[in-house]
Amino acid sequence: MDQDVLPAAFVLMPGDARDSKLLTMTPVLRRLTTIVALIVAAVEGALLFEAFLSIGAPSPFAHTRQGHLLGWIGLGIILLVFGYAIEKRMSLKHRWPRGWFQVHMVAGVIDPLLILLHSGAHVHAMVPLLALGTMMVVVVSGIIGQGVHYLALRTLNDQRRQLHEEGLSTDEIDLRLRGVAAREEAFRLWQSIHAPMMLMFLVLTAIHVVGALYLGGL
Repeated sequence: MDQDVLPAAFVLMPGDARDSKLLTMTPVLRRLTTIVALIVAAVEGALLFEAFLSIGAPSPFAHTRQGHLLGWIGLGIILLVFGYAIEKRMSLKHRWPRGWFQVHMVAGVIDPLLILLHSGAHVHAMVPLLALGTMMVVVVSGIIGQGVHYLALRTLNDQRRQLHEEGLSTDEIDLRLRGVAAREEAFRLWQSIHAPMMLMFLVLTAIHVVGALYLGGL
C-alpha cells in the first residue's frame, strides 16, 4: 500500500514488510488523545471527591456552606482569568504579558475543578447546567489551543521547511501537506471559539449568582 494514501492521522512505521503494516499515531494525535484522557480523569476525580465529601452528610457537599464558599472562590479565580486579556489589549508597552498568560493558564485549570466541587453532580437548573457545559468548552478549547494547535502548527512549518530544502515547488509542498494543513486549520478554528465562549460562560455565571442570591436559584 502506498504510504501517501494512508489516513492523514497515521504514518507507517519503518522496518520490514511485516512491521510496515503496523500503524502509529502522529505526535499531534497522541497529544490530543492524552489531553482528552487527562480532562476526563480530572472531571471524574473532582466529581468523585465531591461525592466522597458528601458521604454521611445530611446534604451533598455542593449544597453546604463550604460548597458555596468554593463557588465564590471559583468566581474570584474567573476574574483572574480576564487579567491576561485586559493586559494584552490595554498595555501601553505592546508586549506579550507572559506573566499574566501563566496566571491565565493556571487559573483556567484550577477554577473548573473548584467549580465542579462546588456543583458536584447535583445540577437541577438550566442556567448552571449551561454554565458547566460552556465552561467545559472553554477549558477544552483553551487547552487544545495551547497544547495541540501549537504542536500542529510547528509540525506543519517543520515539514514545509524540510520539503522546501528537498527542492519541491510551492504547489507540490501544498499538495503534499494538504492533510496536515487541514488538521492545523481545524485546531485553529476550534481555538477561535475560546474567547466568545468564555464571555458566554461569564454571563451565565452572573445569571446563576443573581438567581441563587435573590431568586432562590435559576
